[in-house]
Amino acid sequence: MKRSFYPALCMVVLLLFPMVGSLSCPPKYSSVEGSNVQFTQSEWTSEIPIQMESDWVELPWWERTSLDSNQNSIHDSLEDQTGVVWVGLSYSRAITSEDILSITSMGIEPKIQIPAVDAVLLGAIDSSNLLELSNLDGVVMVEEYGTLRFFGDIQTHAVKARPSDVYPEGAWNLSVSGAGINIALTDTGVDSEHPGLVGKHVAGYDAVCFVHSDPTCILAGGRQTDGSFDPDDGHQHGTACMGMAAATGIDADGSQSEFYGSAPNSTLVDVRIGTDVGAGPFENYLLEQEFYESAMNGIQWIIDNKDTAWPGVNESLSGIDIISLSWGITSHEEGGSDGEDMHSRILNEATLAGVTVSVAAGNDGPDNEGLSGMGSSSLSITVGATDDQNTIGRTDDTVAGYSSRGPRSDNGDGNPINELKPDISAPGSNIIQAEGCVSSGGCNNNIPGQDASENTYTGRGSGTSYATPAVTGVIALVMEANPDLDPLQIREVLKQTAERRGDPTQPDVDPYWNRDFGWGMVDARAAVELAFHLSDTNQSNDIDWTVQNHLLNISEDGVMTIIIGHSWGIEGSIDSVQFRVDNGDWFETMYEVSPSELGALTPFNWTLALDRSSLSSGEHLVEIRALSSSGNSLPVIVSIDGTGTGESTAGLSAYLSSIAVVLFFAIAAGSVIIFSKRGGDDDNEILDAEIVPVLDLDSLKVAELKEMCIREGLSRSGNKSELIERLRSQAKSR
Repeated sequence: MKRSFYPALCMVVLLLFPMVGSLSCPPKYSSVEGSNVQFTQSEWTSEIPIQMESDWVELPWWERTSLDSNQNSIHDSLEDQTGVVWVGLSYSRAITSEDILSITSMGIEPKIQIPAVDAVLLGAIDSSNLLELSNLDGVVMVEEYGTLRFFGDIQTHAVKARPSDVYPEGAWNLSVSGAGINIALTDTGVDSEHPGLVGKHVAGYDAVCFVHSDPTCILAGGRQTDGSFDPDDGHQHGTACMGMAAATGIDADGSQSEFYGSAPNSTLVDVRIGTDVGAGPFENYLLEQEFYESAMNGIQWIIDNKDTAWPGVNESLSGIDIISLSWGITSHEEGGSDGEDMHSRILNEATLAGVTVSVAAGNDGPDNEGLSGMGSSSLSITVGATDDQNTIGRTDDTVAGYSSRGPRSDNGDGNPINELKPDISAPGSNIIQAEGCVSSGGCNNNIPGQDASENTYTGRGSGTSYATPAVTGVIALVMEANPDLDPLQIREVLKQTAERRGDPTQPDVDPYWNRDFGWGMVDARAAVELAFHLSDTNQSNDIDWTVQNHLLNISEDGVMTIIIGHSWGIEGSIDSVQFRVDNGDWFETMYEVSPSELGALTPFNWTLALDRSSLSSGEHLVEIRALSSSGNSLPVIVSIDGTGTGESTAGLSAYLSSIAVVLFFAIAAGSVIIFSKRGGDDDNEILDAEIVPVLDLDSLKVAELKEMCIREGLSRSGNKSELIERLRSQAKSR
């Protein structure tokens, strides 16, 4: 009987080994120390790749801009001009009273100062004065005025704001509608008497009023600057744009139409920068250069009043949250603006002041050589247009033929990310418009008893002008969901949640940006969900848009879910990539081995293998973020289904394996004892010396050694050699 026991036990152990493998993860995985859910492979490493940091040029804009190729402080477009030219001066510092005196001493009366960009607009001067102006103390650029160019049922569904049969889970389902968010619609004025816009007006400003050639301004004897003025729209463009951002859809008869804006409960700060006599390339207008002055004046007013408590308005609606700009400034140089023109720079300043800017990319089509001013702003959200083919579904959407393509011209700072414009895209073709009180419709705001209160939604228009307010409305939804996000964080939320379209145009700079669509088509639902998540998990203040982290692939291998992504830094290196499950503690991922030091903007891959059997049955939320010294990336969020009770079968595998190993060696030792006894008692002393080395601890894995330590009542902390020494010391003490 005794002779048959050990062969039978050996057979049990042999059968145990394949059972261990069937209970858990494939054998190529091993557990990560300190975790019962994270596993690794031999080709992965815990060492993050070495990354080179960027070396962007630290020069002031006027020393690197492409707008002044010979560095003589005169804009290239003015070099060969003769006669009367319209110009402004940019300074390297704040403008002083002495600077104004220097200008007036030349017989030139300055029109308006723009403190946000240290500039002063001079209006019409003789070109013979250009050289002298460029030599004035502090002047770094004499810049020519540009020309303003104003660039709108399906749209609100298509951006996934309003739910539909195609996209039943819209952003509105998350109880956001733009409430409490003030949009500074900076355009030709808005007819806020329109049924779909009634009750939205909280403040207004007529930036055109200082232009003395405007007859309505002269007759008015000046306009208020405290926000109490309500400009009217005699052109239609402004009313149409506000409707696409915020219309409630109410019609003239009080019925509910389908023509909602993306954020129907947002409110209006009406900043009029275009006059009734003309506002775009499709009109004849007088003194077009004066529109440039009014535009700069209007944006400066917005910056100055971003926190103003408006007269007679609830304090909760103070200030300005968003600037919506459905127009641009024509460029005077071949290749478009490099983002260092006055208009682009003032939008950068507005962004840094805390006002989110949504601006049209332009309507120059695929053959444009860069973008014009405004849309070239480095920090704004520049919007391209798609053609939704008059369907809600996105599968048939294409880039609109007229939408300006990127990239913009190089501004010489060495940072190629700045040139990636547009940022985002949205439907802009054949959009139904809220109808203003305009002469073409037999209505005139200047005639008593006439306004837009009896108007409806009519006509179809196209342009990046009409894509922009749709994105403006989405921004309002994101702000309502998470008021703690700043403008650059909001831009990053829109970019990361956008629906990718087109192949990457410059994959060596960014693996996702496309010159037609930007980082993709705006997705209101996904953007609002992410905004809520950041708020609910208290991550908003830590987000740095220059820290990039993106998901590449999710797959399953047995009980393992394998998540692969990549990260990189725009302005620095990544210190680590971390993950957590269900808002638990953060742990570091593993990394794919990189052959050498990675260049700036070069992504590296991270990997995360999670044992689903170690997670309780049901859905679990996994977050992965990249960290740098400047902040964190937006999190990659993945949902996986646990299949167990919270106890890892991968850990069980290690445990069973260790038991099997111990049993195997115990059997072997026992066999040696039995067969040795058959040889007589004289061999006992030799036998005792041979039993000790039978258990080869060096061949065991760390997980197996730790399981043995636990069974022996020993500490399981330390590296492999420490664990082996602890076990051997225990054996010797017996």
